[in-house]
Amino acid sequence: MVKKYTPLAASFIFLCMITSLLANADSTGIKRLTYSGNNVVGYPCLSDDGRWMLYVLEIKEDEKTTKAIMLLDVENGKEKELFRSGTQMAPAPHTTTPLMVGSKPPLISGNGQVAVFSLSLGEPENRLDHYLCVIKTDRTDSKIFSFPIEALKGKDLKSLEFESPNWERISNYAVDKEGIRIACLLKGHLGPRRHGHPSGIVLLDVPNGKQNTALAPDFNGTEWEWPDFPRRPLLGGGWAFCLSGDGKMLVFGAQSSKEKTDYDLYVLKRGGEEMRRITDFHDRWFSLADISDDGEKVVFFYNGRKKQGMGTYMIHTDGSGLNYLESNMAPRIELFDMSGDGQIILYKHVYKGMAFDLLAGKERVVFDEKTPGYIKGLMPMDFPRIPAFWGPRIMSFKGHRVLLVGPPQGKDTPEIYMLQIDMK
Repeated sequence: MVKKYTPLAASFIFLCMITSLLANADSTGIKRLTYSGNNVVGYPCLSDDGRWMLYVLEIKEDEKTTKAIMLLDVENGKEKELFRSGTQMAPAPHTTTPLMVGSKPPLISGNGQVAVFSLSLGEPENRLDHYLCVIKTDRTDSKIFSFPIEALKGKDLKSLEFESPNWERISNYAVDKEGIRIACLLKGHLGPRRHGHPSGIVLLDVPNGKQNTALAPDFNGTEWEWPDFPRRPLLGGGWAFCLSGDGKMLVFGAQSSKEKTDYDLYVLKRGGEEMRRITDFHDRWFSLADISDDGEKVVFFYNGRKKQGMGTYMIHTDGSGLNYLESNMAPRIELFDMSGDGQIILYKHVYKGMAFDLLAGKERVVFDEKTPGYIKGLMPMDFPRIPAFWGPRIMSFKGHRVLLVGPPQGKDTPEIYMLQIDMK
């Protein structure tokens, strides 16, 4: 006899089945995302919901290697290419020079709708990370930006031996959750005499292309001059560089006084109308920082000897509440990434991935060799490698999804994996 259900009961059973499937989909464990074969993957980043992953693919063609920017839908495994080196020529005046994927990791906006990455000029120019590309992930729009140096407006560039009025290299960049506000850290200039090595911060509004120079030196005709402090973002403490998800607060390190080793962290309010020093370490070793989506909380890794010494600190963007974070399992917490909601930070201890709950003050192991899906390859699984002093974005907004890398069995180079975490 077949049991019959009322429409209400049937709906309830269907809802329970869907809930069960979702619970299984969100269960803890590690899932492989890429199958690159002889190619090489690297520099992955994740959207806030953990669905969209952006990464660099190095395509091996005989003895030639070509880089491409790839977008992967984590839910169904479908991916598409957003840009490939050599397929597009540079803007004027370099219209005969191909554009190449730059050396910096690409970034995806929190909503997953915008990809941001640096572009280099290929041969014969060979200028590294000279442009910034901003492209919608549905490929409906793409923009390429160069960054003019404000202090060179109206100058006779030829007599000063400048080859270009633009900053030479984009050293770092940070993007808000909508992909419409970008902060860029720039250095150098194009000219054989150099006149020193300037650095600056430029705020970019993508929709209208407007650029606001928030911090940079003046040029007096023979050398670069800083009128006041802070100055020289990039050198020393300038390695810390991050933008809040709402795009209103930028964190950076800069020189605080005439003493060359006197550096601290600053926050810059969007538009440049307010700049505030938030630390008083007077030291240059702020190597990494992250800021919560609402711009209220900053965590940073300091590898010097001031205050409580090397480790991870938390502070509010008004400069209050400095707190050294201590671990019960490791000698210190070495910050790797923070969730957008400002609750979870990631770090490693030996071969274990760790999470620290900033609200509860508790820590836990989130992956090790016992985690389902862990692959024991030539090297242990780890968080993705990034350039020195570059802030990673490998965690979803609430910290339930994290990107890992590791070489699977029979392969020398790593693939990208996703760690699913139950943060309850």
